Amino acid sequence: MSELVPAEVPEKVPATSGDFQVLIVDRDRELCRTLTGLLTSAGYRVDCLVEPVRPDAVRDLTPDLLLLDVPEAPGPETELLRCLSLQRTAVHCPVIVTSGQPELEFELLDVFDLLPKPLDEERLLEDVALLASRGQAPPSYPHMDEVDLALFQNFLVSHSGLHFDRRNALLLERGLQRRMRAVRARNYRDYFDYLDRYRESRQELKKLLGLLTVGETYFFRYLAHFEALLEFVLPEVIEHNRPHRRLRIWSAGCSTGEEPYSLAMMVREHFPELLDWDLQILATDVNKRALSTARAGRYGPRTLRATDSVYLERYFRPDGDRFQLAPEIRDMVRFGYLNLCTGSFPGPGAPFDLIFCRNVMIYFQPETTRQVVRALSDVLRPGGYLFLGHAETLLNLRHDFERVQHGGGFFYRLRAPQPEPVVPPPRPAPPPQVPPQAGLAPAVPAEREKPPAPAGEAAPDLAKIYVRATQAFAEENFRTASHDYAILLRHSPEHVGALVGYGFLLANRGEFEEALGYCQRALAVDDLCPEAYFLKGLIRELEDRPQEALVEYRRTLLLDMTQVIPHYSLSRVYRQLGRTEEAVRELRNTLRLLERLPADRPIPYSGGLVPPALDDQCRRELARFGKTVPKSGVRSDR
Repeated sequence: MSELVPAEVPEKVPATSGDFQVLIVDRDRELCRTLTGLLTSAGYRVDCLVEPVRPDAVRDLTPDLLLLDVPEAPGPETELLRCLSLQRTAVHCPVIVTSGQPELEFELLDVFDLLPKPLDEERLLEDVALLASRGQAPPSYPHMDEVDLALFQNFLVSHSGLHFDRRNALLLERGLQRRMRAVRARNYRDYFDYLDRYRESRQELKKLLGLLTVGETYFFRYLAHFEALLEFVLPEVIEHNRPHRRLRIWSAGCSTGEEPYSLAMMVREHFPELLDWDLQILATDVNKRALSTARAGRYGPRTLRATDSVYLERYFRPDGDRFQLAPEIRDMVRFGYLNLCTGSFPGPGAPFDLIFCRNVMIYFQPETTRQVVRALSDVLRPGGYLFLGHAETLLNLRHDFERVQHGGGFFYRLRAPQPEPVVPPPRPAPPPQVPPQAGLAPAVPAEREKPPAPAGEAAPDLAKIYVRATQAFAEENFRTASHDYAILLRHSPEHVGALVGYGFLLANRGEFEEALGYCQRALAVDDLCPEAYFLKGLIRELEDRPQEALVEYRRTLLLDMTQVIPHYSLSRVYRQLGRTEEAVRELRNTLRLLERLPADRPIPYSGGLVPPALDDQCRRELARFGKTVPKSGVRSDR
């Protein structure tokens, strides 16, 4: 039960702020003993609570400010903070935290301020005076009007490069309102003045960015890129750099660290000779809360869903309901804060060989993107490689990069003044521990991949092989899927599922004509196969023929309205054609179908997405259209 301890009040108390009550909560009463005199001398009323403290005890005392000490050893204080946040008590009661862990400042984004120890008493008095002068915050905030939106748009573009327009204003609003509640802002203009004034001195901009730039990521995301690294890019770069035995990799926009750690594991597992080189893996982000998570190296199972068992067994250990990354991998990566639009880029003295900047520039306007790409090219060596997200392109932005296609993905190489990059000697076959996801079988006609089975040999269990191929395809294990589809087509050339599946593999490699050939063969056997029409639609969309893609996606859904990804793909095409209402309708249809699916099972033809991830994506896209929907039954651990 919480114990209320009377504060020792000094003899003289100025009557400047006597109606402002500060409630101090600390485990050993040290904070109460230290600060009671300071605060009462400044004219504030002070009460103290000794642990354990329940949230209802805080509510019953109705303080104007909660001053909470969070020791380094885990305790009930963190749980109290979580409860207060969930119950939105902080809307009426701002929170100041004191702690010996200054890195918590960018994790506790719902508190007014975090004061590191030893305590800066002048800063504390400034905090309390600022809060006492601001009055009570409203219980809720309205939507931004055009004037407020323009105000924050211009500020964020100027100081961070992030761009929010009317379509994604709701995402901006949510982030703004969390910080507005924390600092007791009366309205958007009030918070803008606070943000502008304390942008650097209280690092308010960095705190706000921590609420605007968090996105889903996971280990070995975009397997096609890691396939290219393993089979093509890293062998070439190693051969080029062998004389000086140096390798520089930069993950720009690393979020919570899954990308650079994936690179570190791949290097350690498949290129161990590099451990004796001058090897540097730099990872930067604008979100300090994400960087703190990255340095800790503890991850939930959802972020490991595309990670091969070899990596899981060697480099992770269970730690409660999470997994702790091995120290040898964490030590390979150096993390740092960097705003790509306003910060100084690293590397001119020793340019980078590989730069990953995936799903970062989707936040930027075209001119900002040009500026960032120009700066990236300045620190990338000629012949080095730049990896972007699948939705990002350098088309019409830079002419000194050439697009490189490998397997199911593409990336960019900075053109070198010298003729051709060094070609490595043939690499031996990967050892048995190579993750099966890291390979994609060559695109040869499936039915000619192997000679017919000898007479008298027992026929394989085709049904079992098809189940295995389908599962491998869903997990993006393309090598196994291709091999199994080949077996099916050798024994059953008119197997519709194998024809369509192999067609998808070919389309994934960019071999659209060949993929259409397999698609037509499948439709010749079964002209009511919805997956075949979906494949045709996907190919037409990839060929930038949206009207034809629209026809094929509609045919797919006429045959089977329960397929999730065709609905989502249809929304994408409608959006491209400028048909907003139809795009919104298909996003809503996608959300309704997701409610029926198991939360932990990948969605067919989604590239390994599970329902919570696609649910979040649909809601973000609806928010860009200014639409919202009630939260569905799809669970998410984000």
